[in-house]
Amino acid sequence: MVCEYDSLDVRPYELMHIVSRIGEGRDPDLGDGRLAAILCAVREDPARPLTLRCNVSTAYAYQNPGTELDTPEGTLFNVRRDLRILQRMGLVPGDTRPAIELFRRLLENVESGRGILWFEEATSSAWTGEPRETCFYEQGRALGLEAILPARAASEMACAKEASVQQMYEADLLRIRPHHLMCMSCFYGGHEVLAPIEEDNLFEAIDVVQQRPAIPIELVRGPCMICPPCHGYDPAGDRCIAGVGMALRDELKDLDVLQRLGMAYGDRLPARELFARLYERIPSTRVICGHGDGVYRGPEWRVCGGPEGDARYVKARDEGLGFLF
Repeated sequence: MVCEYDSLDVRPYELMHIVSRIGEGRDPDLGDGRLAAILCAVREDPARPLTLRCNVSTAYAYQNPGTELDTPEGTLFNVRRDLRILQRMGLVPGDTRPAIELFRRLLENVESGRGILWFEEATSSAWTGEPRETCFYEQGRALGLEAILPARAASEMACAKEASVQQMYEADLLRIRPHHLMCMSCFYGGHEVLAPIEEDNLFEAIDVVQQRPAIPIELVRGPCMICPPCHGYDPAGDRCIAGVGMALRDELKDLDVLQRLGMAYGDRLPARELFARLYERIPSTRVICGHGDGVYRGPEWRVCGGPEGDARYVKARDEGLGFLF
């Protein structure tokens, strides 16, 4: 299935202005104009793609949006402000990311409006900046991502936990995404005494296969039976929107696991056979979660479990997840 997504063109400074308005106590979602439209759109769908566009004179000019959205401070200020924001975020003009990723990245990497939206003092009439007293970015940043994009309610996640756990224990088939077999292993290896947690169903998946080693597991694409209680799970879209490209990284991990196992989405094996094959063919998390070499190449592709591999996985492998031997 091919999905079509309408990207919204946004100037980098508009992201900061949205945060500033929220910090001032004037939620732009409740007003009129572009900021309200942008925020309404991303609150309706936090994964809505935004394209960061600004006016430059370099090879990136192909994405120039024109000066219609420039503010009164002048051309030099407008161009520098957008480029400085992009520099702090580690992005370039024309980059497109899900809205939740861009706001998270903004809050993590841009600490203040100082030197971006306003200056301590004007060096000339071209560099007066915005009025400092109108910038409430720091206050908005302090409120966190949830002030921009409200998180799942705790009550909703608790209900999802209860319903999904019941489904798992009653099921004749477990539907699990491939790399979660390794997450189950690290969960097992990281606890002396296994017990349920609120954030996911890793414990329950382990408990089911320990009790019923012959239960078939179907390897599925995207969110699976482990995901419903997670704060990063979007039930409306049945997708993962967890932090810093986690869904993107995890999709590659899924495919790498499938390649190592010689399997495909939709394939099924009894739990005992599947984990035996997993431990035979994947000796370390470095192979999958460390992308084979343990090298960090960017936030969306960060290494999970350490560059040399996770000892928790090794423990689970040596002990057969508590049910193979």
